[in-house]
Amino acid sequence: MITLLTLGLPPLVSIGYHQGWLPGIPTFLYETTWLVAFFTAVIFIYLYRTNKASYFVQLYLLSMAVKLMACFAYSLIMILDDPEGSVMNVLYFLSVYVLFTAIEIGFLYRKISRHSRS
Repeated sequence: MITLLTLGLPPLVSIGYHQGWLPGIPTFLYETTWLVAFFTAVIFIYLYRTNKASYFVQLYLLSMAVKLMACFAYSLIMILDDPEGSVMNVLYFLSVYVLFTAIEIGFLYRKISRHSRS
């Protein structure tokens, strides 16, 4: 699922721009997509392989805090590197972040709910 989104989002954004649905293409389109996908995949794989249910919530909260700090630093770099395109870059980043985080939570929830029924 993450791979499909990572490969599909940049072309969809380009199509949306050429169809007139979007006002522009983010200058950090590929970098943002790949970075958020990478962070999401690493966190998901690490948490999915964790067998200690008692520490799952703490590990998830720690990973989200680290992810948020890294994403803040990346957003700051985007804003400083391209001030004119910063609005489009940050809006795209937030959209992709929310999308990938929702998918991560959905898959992790299925794992947790499956273990709690056992």
